Amino acid sequence: MHRTTLTAGCAALLLSLAACSGGNGQSEEHGPGVEADVEPVRAFGPGCADFPDTGPGSLSAMADRTLSTAIADNPLLGRLAEVLERSGLGPDLDTADDMTLFAPVDDAFDMYPTPQIQGLLDSPDGPAHLLGHHVVLGEFGSADLDGGSFDTLNGDRIRATANEGEYTIDGYAPVVCADVRTDNATVHVVGMLLIPS
Repeated sequence: MHRTTLTAGCAALLLSLAACSGGNGQSEEHGPGVEADVEPVRAFGPGCADFPDTGPGSLSAMADRTLSTAIADNPLLGRLAEVLERSGLGPDLDTADDMTLFAPVDDAFDMYPTPQIQGLLDSPDGPAHLLGHHVVLGEFGSADLDGGSFDTLNGDRIRATANEGEYTIDGYAPVVCADVRTDNATVHVVGMLLIPS
């Protein structure tokens, strides 16, 4: 199987991205008590209403946390948090900048036969392989999704389309909450898993 090589390649790619990124992209020019201008959270979509209004997992709290912490804190993304932890890629994702994650909600995992999903998660490199198909190197907001084609961490491609303001990934996975920010990534929450070939 090529998955072991693929997983090692994912980690190496993330490490090189982190080395080249030069930090978390936040300015240190502001002294104590001076707040930097922060763009307001502009996430949108029907699934955004399911996020907590305040506290851990809320849109504003996620914007201040690294990717793995933001995912772990969100009650809608518990299954993804488990995949992220089991993949071993969390530390690399947290130190890399300019990423986009298509984050499946918990219900997305239930749309597939349990043996299929469990088999994928129980295989040695399955979690990293599954997660890698949802991570895109480069930060892309909803404006980039109409007709966009993106290279995933796995080295394959996913495609996005738009129709009357609604976005779909690979022709079947709806984006239910777009433009969610974390400290180092853009997250588009999707209603179905993106299954790698």
